[in-house]
Amino acid sequence: MGTSGTFGGSKNGLVPSWVGEPPSQPAAAPADRGDGVADGQGDGGQDDGNAPPANPTKYPPIPPVSPSSGLGPARGDVTRGTRTSDSRAIRRGAGKYVGASGGGRAASNRMSNSRAVAGGIAGFARTFAEQGAAEALRRFNLEGMAGAPAEDVFVAMTDMLCPEGGTLDEAIARDAMLETVAAMATEGVGNFDELTAADLQEFFIGVVSRSIEGKILNEVGTNALSVASDIAGVERAQKMLHDFVNGCVRDRFDERGTDLGNLDSADINGFVDDLFSAAFDLIQALGERE
Repeated sequence: MGTSGTFGGSKNGLVPSWVGEPPSQPAAAPADRGDGVADGQGDGGQDDGNAPPANPTKYPPIPPVSPSSGLGPARGDVTRGTRTSDSRAIRRGAGKYVGASGGGRAASNRMSNSRAVAGGIAGFARTFAEQGAAEALRRFNLEGMAGAPAEDVFVAMTDMLCPEGGTLDEAIARDAMLETVAAMATEGVGNFDELTAADLQEFFIGVVSRSIEGKILNEVGTNALSVASDIAGVERAQKMLHDFVNGCVRDRFDERGTDLGNLDSADINGFVDDLFSAAFDLIQALGERE
């Protein structure tokens, strides 16, 4: 992430996985003796002067907040892969991340904003395929951008679907859109009105792939910057991860044999949810083979 084009780069950087987690639970209160009085207190909470000193109440230890949250092995592989440019280690790390997250469905459920953004793009592509560019732009109140360069339209869509200053998941979705816009601009896309339904489908796949890639990097890639010998090493590792994730997303998308333009509007959210989950499952399966 953050290495392609002029739009790339998260404003948040590689954010540690423990950011935003709830604090540890406070220590338990003293146990009740059964008479409504907590251990260590006299009747009414006063010392009658005859009772022996109460033993100090032993509280259970407060569990430390672990930054790894079970992701240590995944983080180790991604770090090793970044340091040595080992694509197999990168794939192993990605697979272990999914396993530690509870599997594909659980990993997908942690990306609600990214899935919502992907659903918005899918709906946009469906309208484009069925009713044309003008109606698709009207869906986002962007009809004034008819004939504008495609990358300008996509940036405007980004600002509407995931504006700046949101949560970490929203930032991941935003970066995924902008990275995909930058990649398309590099390939020389023309005006929006000249795009095809297949072009919008590619944009959708790119955003889904980069959303998953960004989530993995933010969860288990926090050590990569410190171990790489130079920025080129980080870029190589990110490209390895992107190629792996993109291949998994594309494989699962193609497996369904459905164009976005053929989806019923009521089926879009389910389609997107299943695609994220299936892609994560494939990432885990292939990663475990390495």
